[in-house]
Formats: sequence, C-alpha cells, structure tokens
Amino acid sequence: MESENEPPSTGGVDPYVAADSSMTELSVKAVLLGLVLNVVLMAANAYLGLRAGLTISASIPAAVISMGLFYGLSRIGIQGTILENNIVQTMTSAGSSLTAGVIFSLAGVAFLGESIDIVTTAAVSLLGGILGVLFMIPMRRYLIVEQHQELPYPEGTACADVLQAGEHGGRGVRFVSIGFIVGAVYTALANIWGVIQTTIQGAFSVTNTRGFALGGDFTPALVGVGYIIGPRIAAYILGGGLVSWMMLIPLLVTGGMVPPDAAGGTLFEQANAVWSSYVRYVGAGAMIVGGLYAIASMRSTILDAIRLAGAEFSEGLNGNTDRKRTARDLPMAIVVVGAAVVAILLVVIPQVRVGLLGALIAVLAAFLFVAVSSYLVGVVGSSSNPVSGMTVATILIAAVVLRSTGVSDPVIVLVTGSVVAIAAAVAGDTSQDLKTGYLLGATPRKQQIAQLIGIGLSALFAGGIIVFFNQAYGLGSQTLPAPQAGLMALIAESVLNGTANWGMVLIGATFAVVLIMMDVPVLPFAVGMYLPISLATPIFLGGVLKAIVTRYVERTGDEEATERATLNGRIVAAGLIAGEAIMGIVVGAIRILGVGSGGEIPFPVGIGDQLSLWLGVAAVGGLLAFIAASTIRGARETENVEELY
Repeated sequence: MESENEPPSTGGVDPYVAADSSMTELSVKAVLLGLVLNVVLMAANAYLGLRAGLTISASIPAAVISMGLFYGLSRIGIQGTILENNIVQTMTSAGSSLTAGVIFSLAGVAFLGESIDIVTTAAVSLLGGILGVLFMIPMRRYLIVEQHQELPYPEGTACADVLQAGEHGGRGVRFVSIGFIVGAVYTALANIWGVIQTTIQGAFSVTNTRGFALGGDFTPALVGVGYIIGPRIAAYILGGGLVSWMMLIPLLVTGGMVPPDAAGGTLFEQANAVWSSYVRYVGAGAMIVGGLYAIASMRSTILDAIRLAGAEFSEGLNGNTDRKRTARDLPMAIVVVGAAVVAILLVVIPQVRVGLLGALIAVLAAFLFVAVSSYLVGVVGSSSNPVSGMTVATILIAAVVLRSTGVSDPVIVLVTGSVVAIAAAVAGDTSQDLKTGYLLGATPRKQQIAQLIGIGLSALFAGGIIVFFNQAYGLGSQTLPAPQAGLMALIAESVLNGTANWGMVLIGATFAVVLIMMDVPVLPFAVGMYLPISLATPIFLGGVLKAIVTRYVERTGDEEATERATLNGRIVAAGLIAGEAIMGIVVGAIRILGVGSGGEIPFPVGIGDQLSLWLGVAAVGGLLAFIAASTIRGARETENVEELY
C-alpha cells in the first residue's frame, strides 16, 4: 500500500483547499451549529426510518441549511468557511446515521413487550457509534484515497459539489425550503385535518377466500426516498415486494399455511398476517446470504485495513504528524485502545448486559460490517446502505451462539445486534463525510473528532426520540410500522425459543444464491421482500419519476443541465422528507398532549372518505408534478451549477 505522502495516493484529485493552506475548520460556531442541526435532522430521520424502513443521508440537506445559516450570520459579521460548513454537515449526518442503527435494531425491544430504556439506548448508541468511527479510520486511506476512481461515494461527492458551489451563491436553500414547505403542508392536510388520504390499497382473490394484495402509502417522504435512490434500486425493492406479495403469499395461502389469527378480517389483513408470520423470514434468509457475500467480496480490503492498523500502531499518539494536513487521521493507537475500551464497557455497564461473549461477537461483527458498509456506500450511497441486512446476519449468529450457552433473553441478542447496526450505519456515513472532506481538502482528524462529538450528542437524544414516537404513534402501528425493528425482535425471540421458521429462512437463502448467480443485487431485493408492499410502491414511483425527469433533461443534450437536474431533484426530495418528518413530530406532540378529537385525525374537517380519497389521488399527482417542474425549471434557469447554491 502506498504512503499518502506520495503523489499517486491523491487519486489524481486537486482538492478545493490546498494541503499547505490553513483555513478554519473545527470552530466553536461550527460545532454549535452542527449540534443544533444534529438533533433536528436525527429526529426527522428517525421518523422516516420507523415509517418507511429506509433512511437517507443528512449530509446534503445539512450542507444546504448550514450554508443558508452562515449566509445569514454573515450579515451580522460572523463569517463561515467552506471547511466549517463541512464540519457542520459532518456532525449533523452523524446523528442521522446513528439513529438509523437504533431504529433498525434497538427499537425492537418494544416488540418484545419491554419499555425502551433511555439510559440503555444512550449507552449502546454511544459505544456502537464510537466503534463505527474508529474502525473506519484504518480503511480511509485505501477506500477514500487509493480507490478514488473505483468508489465514487455518491452522497459524499455530491455534498462536496454543493459546498463548493455554495461559495458562489444561495439558491440551493430555496430548493430545500420549498420542498420542506410542500412536505409539511401535505402531511398536515393528511394527518391533522384529514383532507386527503395517503393510503390506497386493495386486495383480490382467485379463490373467493384469500388472495393477492397491493397498495401504497403515497407520502412526500416515501416518494422523495424513491427519487433519491433512483429507479434501479427502487425497482429492486419493488421487485422483492412483488415476489413476496404477488407470489409467495398466494402460494403459502393456497398451501394451507395461513396462521389461525388470519382466518378473519379483510383480504389485505389476511395477506399481511401471512407476510408477517412467514414471508419476512424469507427476506431474512436472503439478507443473511447477501451480507455474507458482501463480506467475502470485501476480504482483501479487510485484510489491508488490519495490516495498516498493525503497521501504524507503533507510531503511538504522535502518529501522522509528519504527514501533510489532508492526510492526518486520528492515531492508530487511539483506534486500537478505543476499541478495547468499548469492548470492556459492553461487558461492565449493567444496562448493556450483553456479557463477555456478546461483547466479543459485537466487536468482531462490527469490524467486519464496518468494512462492508464503508465499501457498499462507496458504490450505492448511504441512503441504500443495507444496514438492516447486516443486522439480521449478526442477530441470527448471536442468537444461535448465545442460545448454546444457555441465554434465553432476546433483549441480549437484540442489544448485541444493535451495536453492530449502529457501528455499520455510522461507518457508512463517516465514509461519505471523509470523501467530501477529501475532495474539499479538509483535515481527516478534525472530521473524525467532529463525528465523535456528534455521536456523543446523538446518543443522549436517541432514546428520548424513540420513546416520543412510541408514545405518539406506537411502534408497529400503521403510521410507524418499524419493519426492521419488528423483524429483528422476531428473529431474536424465535431463535432463542426454538420457533424460528428455518424453512422460510432456507428458501430466502436459496433465493439469494440464485440472485447472486444472476448478478442481481441481493440486499435491496431482500429489503423489498420484508417491507410492506405499501412502502415499496411509492418508493418505486419516486424512482420512476426520477428516470422520466432525467431522460427528459438528457434529451436536450446539455450535460450541465442534466447535472443541475440531478442536484435539484436530490435537494427538493430531501426537503420533502424533512418537511414530512418535522410535521410528523408536530402531529405526534398533538397526540401526546391530547389536543383535538383524540382520534387518528386530531382536527377532522369531515369531508367524507370518498372525497378525501379522490383528493389524495389528486395530491399525489400534484406532488409528482411539483418535483418534476421544480427540478426541470431549476435545471433550465441557471447557466452554471455554481449559481444554484
């Protein structure tokens, strides 16, 4: 492996801020601003993840909002540099990524009949987040620098583009603001006044008893997620959903494998019961194989990281000081000692209670999946990072091993998997942020410190945010189904008590092997298999819209217009997601306070279900038209990308 002091290690990149330049980065104002945005966007991402089973990277919206705030502060004489903006988005995205790990795993204790303990959540979040940052450090040089041409890190690269363009103007703030307002108003019309319905679903049968089910929950956040991840990944997700809901469920029904509690109810409720009891295990099996395949594909990177850690450990706390500013990481001694301290704390902190074996499984699995996560986000981006698949694999392995030692408490298994989920989610985000910093000419060590500060604050708020949403909506409800958390709890409990449906797991594993042989991405397909179909369809709709808009703009032959459309659409979609999420918090607060009617809709206008349904259909059309029009118009009305931001 080449030294980062040598020219070839730069990957041919000429950073925005030269390595021999000195510019303010980790300042007090950047840290304070980053902490505020951290809490706001982590709450928004928590809502999205519990609702849709997917999260997005907060880096780009955080960067745009940060630029707007710094622009406002400049009016009173408080200036901000591009590297300070980079620190703000680094700290902000840390909270969102940590929250993703928590809601995909630790929130599962609610499905086990236990209350969500804020202290336990804080401790597990902090320890898992620290592992995610530390284990990424020895991989930075290889993944970010030496593999620059092979691993684009889409969000990290786009965020660098936005921050560089932000040095020239402020139009990006307008795009994210408009998207935010539309998302908030749309959500208020649906969930506060009941003017529009967002859920459209139905079922049909060829046996006159039970059959197929389709539907969609067409909200700004879900359509926005689909627009961000694009048509390819969205199609894989929908493909998995169609296999589950249009093939596996009918097959299981006609085979007489319907659970007793599904005998009554509507066709859709019956299909949902079959999905919950059987089909999710198929998705889990596919996730396990997909995760193991990803690890096998990453073996050379993992070995390189281990060798690098061993070579640099002898440098001690003064390591990296002889390197140029843009090549200085936190010393490897801190990485090794820090990981050891985390492992000890996992054993000795009573609220964590995973024990020595659980701590060992958590740390080893965290290291492996941090490598997988860091690599995968370089290809597909943080929003498509299959953290849940890695968590499924960890929980199954931990449950089997711990059961052999007499452990019968599924919470222990869930906490063990949560450490890995949080570490993998944070590592993916850290990778994107370090890519942004690499392109801008930031100091890696200062970004890593900012990540750790952001992790510390996020851990304090994570438990409270999950408790808030649980009290407001209930985890597992139609509004917040929390599909991953429910799946993790189901797997942990069923393996420990011997009721795991290994036959369904084997079917999923076999399915995944076939997909690998066909060179089809397993993990997004498996995500679609265990998501409710009502979530997969609006995500796919957003992906299709992006394909249509992109094709329309590409027909002009203007490459700059295509680039502007891509950036515009991503920022508008991020604004829609943030708007719905923040309004979701408002609705949750209304419910907790008992204001209004006390029902599902606090202040119903009473226009009737039929009219609200048709208004909902019209609202979906208007939402799609808004995204397309704002994206295309924004691409046409500027002469260069810099004017956008």
